Order: sequence, then structure tokens, then C-alpha cells
Amino acid sequence: MARSSLSLWKRPTTVPRSFVYYVRIWLPSEKRYSTPKSAAVLAENLGLDMSQLPPSTKTGARKIGEIWLLKGGLKTLKNNPDNPLLADFCLDFWTWDKSEYVEGKIDREQRISKRWCKDSHNRIETHIKPLVTGIRLQEVTAKFLDRIQLKLKKTTKLSTKTINSIMNAVLTPIREAHRFGVIETDPTQNFRSLPLNTKKKGILTTKEFCALLASSWQNEQIRLAVLLARYTGLRMGEVLALAPNDFDIDYEGKPVIWVRKSWSITEGIKSTKTGNTRVVPISDELKNDLLKLHQKNPHDGSFIFWGANENTPFTHRMLGSGFCHQLEKIGIDEATRKARNISFHSLRHMFNSTLRGKIPDPTLRLATGHDDPDMSDHYDHLTDERLSDIRNAQEKYISIKKVE
Repeated sequence: MARSSLSLWKRPTTVPRSFVYYVRIWLPSEKRYSTPKSAAVLAENLGLDMSQLPPSTKTGARKIGEIWLLKGGLKTLKNNPDNPLLADFCLDFWTWDKSEYVEGKIDREQRISKRWCKDSHNRIETHIKPLVTGIRLQEVTAKFLDRIQLKLKKTTKLSTKTINSIMNAVLTPIREAHRFGVIETDPTQNFRSLPLNTKKKGILTTKEFCALLASSWQNEQIRLAVLLARYTGLRMGEVLALAPNDFDIDYEGKPVIWVRKSWSITEGIKSTKTGNTRVVPISDELKNDLLKLHQKNPHDGSFIFWGANENTPFTHRMLGSGFCHQLEKIGIDEATRKARNISFHSLRHMFNSTLRGKIPDPTLRLATGHDDPDMSDHYDHLTDERLSDIRNAQEKYISIKKVE
């Protein structure tokens, strides 16, 4: 039996024996009816005379639905609040203070950062908006998304990774619009991201790192930040967020660091990348040097790597550029550094590579904080023999002593 192309649905109002009619149309490709649209809203969008076609009556609502079908159905909803311009919809979606998506994430205690939203907003404003002028949310198709992606690839010098990030800033809002029934179909379902040819992060050799330690350092903060990242595998944001109260001792009475926060340019103090807390062993010598550095903090602030005022630490930019400056002193100039893909984050990769195979992978993941659902229950205590495994490997395989 063939489905009727049109279906009415009514909802009672607060007025006795009064109803609001909604119209649904059959979607053959999806074998289902569309999300109900208010007959009154349809009449307004179609410019119909509601005195002649009252949307509050079954007959009027049906006639409005039939006219809607004849004029193109879903494609006619140009001024409907559910069919905004694509660029405007995406920009609102990524605006931190007004986004229902962000609010939902926060209410569910799921991770989302202001920096991510700001970056996504900028990607839409800079790269997407010029390409989607006049295009509305309900007009987007998989083919259209494909064309945007290929346009970015052919006409810009952006990396594949950057283009995929730009497209994700569009895909996520569209998926959410479909999830809430704002659009009937999900054009992102069969979308394919560009294949990544990710360049592996380069690391220093042991000889190069020893030469780095032996070079002259004009900034003690940069030197100790480099040593800390090399010895513990901390991310740059985790290094910058370090404070004296993050130090503790393990069950053997040896020093450890509780890695429970990170520093973000836009958000300030926030959780770690995975949202988990981990504990990492540190040598007595390095801990003492870090606490001595903190005593020089001119702001009486909590940051070990202090910045321009007591509320901010040393900046990402200064730490990254300072590290690169030291590399130049041992013969690794900008061209070589870029060719080998070496950055401050390479110290974390160096830590991981050095200890890989020396201790079990699950133990190494505990130290690096790589997200693994099987490991989530292991961050709640210090009395764990895995700490000894990590510490022994650090002392045996990672040297952070300056070679005289």
C-alpha cells in the first residue's frame, strides 16, 4: 500500500477543544515522514492568506500542506528559524556564550574548551563563510560539502590536517542539527575526510640532547622546562601550569608530580588533555631545582614557571621559541628543525620513545597520560609498583645532568 505523501499531526493547546496542526511529508529515500512543521509557520513562509486557509483547522492545514508540496516541500523553508544561513548557524554554534551545544557538553560534564570553540568559530569565519554565501542549512548536501572540501584543497596552501579541521567545524553543527530533527537528512553521513599524510614528530638523539644541556642557557626557566618535559613527558601546557602543591611523595618516600591541570592561552587553568589526573616520578635534583626557581618568582604567585603577572605563567610562545633558540646553538637551525619536525613537543615523544619497550605499555601510558579506557581506574593512588618501574627506567635511560 502506497504511503500518503502528506500527513497531519495535531497537538492540543491550553484552550479547550483547540488544536495546533502540524504537517509531515513522506520521504521516500528514507522511508519515513519528515519532522512535523507547524501549519501556521508554513503558511507564513509560503505567503498564504491564513484567513482563507486557517491553519487551526484540519481542512486549512491540509490545504497548506498540499501547497507546500507543490512548491517544493522542505526546500521552500527559506525564512524558517529552523533553516538559517549555514554560515550563521555554524558561527552561533561555536559561540561559547550562546551555544546550546556547549551548554549541553558542560551540563553533561563532557570536555569542551573555549580554545576549541574559538578556533572552530575562526575557521568558519575565515574559510567557510566566503564559500557558502546564501546557502541555507536545509540546502546542504553531501555533494556540496565535498565541493567545499575540494575547493579548499585546490585553491589554498592549507595542509590536509587543517582542511579536515575546517570541515569538522562545519560537520559537527550539521550533525547536531540532524540529531535534533532540525534537518531531515544528515548530509555528513557519507562524507569522507582527506587522507592524512601525517609527518612523524622528530626527536633529538641522545648525543644532541646532551649537547643541548651543555650549551649556555640565558633563561633558567626555559632550561628547567626542557629538562622537566624530557624527564617526565609532560605536555607544554602541563609544564606551564606546574605549582609547588603539585609535588608529593610516593609510598617509598620519593618525589612525584600530580599532573592534574594544564594552562591554556584562552581558558587559563583547565584539566589535562584527556581530563584525567596522573602521577609521574621526578628526581630529587630536578624537584629541588624547580622549587628553587619558584622562590625567585617576583609575583609571589603559584606558578613555578612564572609570567608577566601572578595570574599567568611563562607563555607558550616564549617557551617554544626559547627551545628553538637553544637548538640553533647546537647546529639545528630553522630549516633543519622544520625538515625533522622538531618542536618542544618532541621532548614528550623522546620520553615515550626512550622508555618504550623498557617498561610495559600500560605503565608507559600511565606516565604519558595517553587516553586509554582500560587505564582510567589506575589514577587514584600512589602506592603502585608501576611508579617504581617508571622511576627505575627514568634513572637508567634518561639523563638530564649537564655534561661539563
